[in-house]
Order: sequence, then structure tokens, then C-alpha cells
Amino acid sequence: MRFTAIPALLGCFLFVSANLAQAVIYTPSLNNAQWRLELSPFECRMWQPIPVFGDAVFSNRAGESQQFYLSPKRQEMKRGKAQLVSTAPVWDETRKRVDLGQVDVSNASKPVKLGKQMAYRLLNELYDGMSPVFTRPAWYAPKETVRIGLSSVNFRKAYSQYRDCLASLLPVNYEQIKRSRVHFKTAQAVLTSRSRALLDNIILYAKADSAITGFYIDGHTDNVGRRLYNLDLSKRRAETVTKYLASKGIDEAMITTRYHGERYPVASNATSKNRAKNRRVTVRLERDGL
Repeated sequence: MRFTAIPALLGCFLFVSANLAQAVIYTPSLNNAQWRLELSPFECRMWQPIPVFGDAVFSNRAGESQQFYLSPKRQEMKRGKAQLVSTAPVWDETRKRVDLGQVDVSNASKPVKLGKQMAYRLLNELYDGMSPVFTRPAWYAPKETVRIGLSSVNFRKAYSQYRDCLASLLPVNYEQIKRSRVHFKTAQAVLTSRSRALLDNIILYAKADSAITGFYIDGHTDNVGRRLYNLDLSKRRAETVTKYLASKGIDEAMITTRYHGERYPVASNATSKNRAKNRRVTVRLERDGL
């Protein structure tokens, strides 16, 4: 995992207006704006520390969508809807602010969480030199407004590295594949194209994550046919998966292969749909510390 920061000189961090209806503004000043990065095949994170307030974070985990969230040190904004606008930089008065609409504010540790579409919109605004600002009444003082602003200073250099990271993310993360099911057609032990694609993703992840220490492969069947036949069929299915993993470079010493016939259904065998669920091989990954 790489960690870098795109810094500038440190400066002031908090401005409070003297108007009757006060506004507390949290935003990096021009000479202390920085964007930090944590980049790996498992997750790409780019965030801006906002003095006193906390962090504004762009994050994309392997196998998931881009998101943006605010991570404050303490709750500042009142629960409800915050106004989000993109303001022009102070050095370019010819540009107009852009109203990006309203976003939800909760009482959670990440009070503002934005999905893929809005996260990319914010990235585009920052890339164009604009400064997104969230505005919402403070929870502790009804006549006080809280404004949280992001700075585009030093953004482009950080974003270039962040974008390269996005292009190299793995297609899945550990939570998505730590327990997987490979399904088979009736009375068959042949991998389908869909099953091979699933196993390929598991293999790709396992090769990238040095913490993976083992694979548990368990073969199962539905209850159609004799028990001894089903036991042998579950064995052949499990061995098919094991051989595929080994053929793709997984050390066989890491693989434990077992088979159980029809003994452990995951659904009642009363319907064809449920029987399809039971014709399976489960692949469980073992990982250090988990």
C-alpha cells in the first residue's frame, strides 16, 4: 500500500463571520490545502484534511462503487438536508457558482455519504478548479450555520495518481469472495463459464493478498439419486474445483478438499430451484487475522 500527500504550506483553518446570523466555515486556506492518498489493489482512497473539522474522503474499494463521505471529529451539522454548491475559486471571479442540490445529513460517524454519481460530480468540479461547499444549520445553535468547503488546490496531481489506482483495482474484495458457491448442472461435475469466471476472480484476489493462507473446498449435491452415487458426485465436483485452482497457480498444499454428498442442503430439495442451490461446491478462504 502506498501513502502519499500532496501538501502546501500550513496556514489558518477556521473563519467565523461577524454577522448576526453567524456562519462557521471549515475549509483549508489557500496555503494549507493538501490531498492525501492511500493506494492499493484493494482500495483507493484520496482525502483532504479539513482543519479542526475532520476529513473529506473519496473512496473506492475493489468490487464496489466510488463514494464520497465526510468524516468529522465531532458532529457539527444538524440532521436533515444540506445545500451543496460548487463555488468559483477566489482568483477567478468570472466563474459562476453551481447549485448541486441537497444531500442527506445524518447523525452517523459519516454524516454525509454520497454515491457513485455525485462522487464523480464532485471530482469533476474539483478538477475544474471549483470548490464544493456543504451548508447546513448547526445542531447546537439554530441561528448558526456550518459550512464545510473543499479546496481544489493541489487536487489535479493527487487525482492523477488516484485515477491510476482506480484502473488497477481488483474486481472483487475479500468480503465478496471469502465464502463462494460454485454451482453445477444436474448429475454433472463440469465447470460452467460462469463458475470459471467466479473462480478466476477468487484466484486473482488470492494471488494479490499475501494474507490468504488456505482454501477449503466442500462438494455437495441435491438428493436426486442414490446416496453413494451422490457422495461420489460431490467428490468429483470438489476435485474439479481443486484441480482448476491448482491449474491456475494456487499451491495445492493450501487446499483442503472435502465432499459430503446430499448431507448438508442449503435449501429444501422439494423444488427444482432449491435443488439447483444444493448442487454446489463451496469455496472458503482462510486469511491471517480473520
